[in-house]
Amino acid sequence: MRSVLPIFILLSTGMMVHGNEISAEEVRADFTYERAVVTGFVEGATEFLPVSSTGHLIITNELLKVNDSKDTTIAGVTDRKNRPINLERVVDDYLVIIQIGAILAVVAGFYTRFRNPSARGIISTFIAFLPVAILGLFLKDIITQYLFCVEVVAVALLAGGCVMLWADKRWPREAAPGFDELEALTAPQALRIGIFQCVSLIPGTSRSMSMLIGGRANGLSHAASAEFSFLVGFLTLTAASLYKAWSLGPALRIIYPTGPALVGLTVAFIVSFASVRWLVDHLQRKGFVMFAWYRIVLGGLMLLWIAYQALQAKA
Repeated sequence: MRSVLPIFILLSTGMMVHGNEISAEEVRADFTYERAVVTGFVEGATEFLPVSSTGHLIITNELLKVNDSKDTTIAGVTDRKNRPINLERVVDDYLVIIQIGAILAVVAGFYTRFRNPSARGIISTFIAFLPVAILGLFLKDIITQYLFCVEVVAVALLAGGCVMLWADKRWPREAAPGFDELEALTAPQALRIGIFQCVSLIPGTSRSMSMLIGGRANGLSHAASAEFSFLVGFLTLTAASLYKAWSLGPALRIIYPTGPALVGLTVAFIVSFASVRWLVDHLQRKGFVMFAWYRIVLGGLMLLWIAYQALQAKA
């Protein structure tokens, strides 16, 4: 689950150089404590909201031409598979480090549930996690190659916003009888919600949005849907963080300074904890409307921008 952080990292540093090598020392120097605070704040504020952090990243990369940084690699540094590491990946993987703060915020926010887990709750969470984990493993490269573009993101944002407006009218904010608690979920219901989450593999849809709508479609209240989204997100984000850390290997400690990384992680934890609490309260009172209209407006603006760029190219 990635965010809009490259705006703050790449615009404010000298890292947007193209077609060259850069030393690991130069990269480490760019990860200052001030920037760690900013990145941690934005990560914590956006990770669990149903607006698609990955979609925002793709839009940001397109506007800033960050994709050009694929040609700039870190001298003498490779990942576990001996592949060179470019600046785009440096930024992307840094988000995963900061993301650990968001993971810990879920544990803190639902400490009682983690301390005294029910067997049924654990099984339901794991069942809902499986579909996206399996499908993502097999389709990761295809999705990255063909769907990571602003056109797909713009349409997904717009379509997702319309679906959220429809869902708010289709299902009232009250839960179906007996579905205020996650323990009421059956295995088939958890699987169906997990299948909803697979839609989030399309950039611009949002894992949080798909889980929230999946929960509502299966009778959960807004609050219970949000809680289930956080718990499944805990598994998803943890798996992604562990995979990224493993794939980087020794390069992890070479590239990223420990101090700023810990500061960013801590800020992300604090802000994520607050945003999780706020989201549950907001959904109970207002539903999806605010997020839906945000997505529709942003998606519409992006489609207009894409059309403008196409006309400019033909002129």
